[in-house]
Amino acid sequence: MIPIPPAGLRERKDAEVKRAFYEAAMELFREKGFTATSADEIAARAGYSRATFFNHFGTKKGVFRYYGELLSQDIELLLAGIDTTLSPLERVREILFSMAREADTRREELKVVFLHSSSDPDYLAGPTSARQRIGNVVRELVTEAQHQGEVRSDMSAEALAFHILSLYHGAVVALVWDLSDAESSMESAWHFLQTGVGSERPTTR
Repeated sequence: MIPIPPAGLRERKDAEVKRAFYEAAMELFREKGFTATSADEIAARAGYSRATFFNHFGTKKGVFRYYGELLSQDIELLLAGIDTTLSPLERVREILFSMAREADTRREELKVVFLHSSSDPDYLAGPTSARQRIGNVVRELVTEAQHQGEVRSDMSAEALAFHILSLYHGAVVALVWDLSDAESSMESAWHFLQTGVGSERPTTR
């Protein structure tokens, strides 16, 4: 009987296989587009079988779910590194700028995701875990900022968080399509945002 490898080893091997499929799929999606790329082509480029691909991803759309998993991992690392001595609004700023810089390193992947999402009516049907996580964090920080008088209190924290994240997403779209770099996009968005959400005592930085 073949011995079962330790769980840690199996998990590392599983992660390596999924990463190989993901990178192969993203390369092909960039070259040919999502629709024109077959699972067989992804498997061949990754160096594994078609059955192994379906075992790990289920469908081609599973590649985008895996992207979401990677994004969630990045977000947790980012949040763990935020300086908690900063004011709530300053923490929101650090989170958004850090996310924009990370997006800048993944421009090509994001282009593939955006192109696919624009033709997939189900893509925005429900929030991803990453969007939910950031939405909750920003809403909690906005609530805290309202209590401290950093931001306006005539709008709900949920509405302000939605406004803030909408500006962030606009900045990311601009940098992904090479209309601006991450820092310029976010500086412009943040300046506009402060005017809209700041209290009578605007936050400076």
